[in-house]
Amino acid sequence: MWLRSATTSSGVIAVHVCPFFERDGSWGRIVALVVSGRARGRGVGCQLVAAAESFAATRGCVRMEVTSGDRRQDAHEFYRRCGYIDQAGKSSRFLRDLPTGGS
Repeated sequence: MWLRSATTSSGVIAVHVCPFFERDGSWGRIVALVVSGRARGRGVGCQLVAAAESFAATRGCVRMEVTSGDRRQDAHEFYRRCGYIDQAGKSSRFLRDLPTGGS
């Protein structure tokens, strides 16, 4: 597994690479994307996403994934403009907190 981040003076992105277990190849997941307010709308986010995708592709990734909170409609539109397909209603996310202290 790989975790990589790219930083500019206007933003940062981090991507995690993980192998598929059920087939050949890997997938990448954008785990963080932050663009400063003064740089939004200037293509910085798209450049960072492209850098993350390029990094992932060089490590055998055939798919990228990103999650975003339901209320973040501007972020959802941004990811759609980047070519991502909204999976709402097709996939669910399940979480469980683990006890602290390793027990």
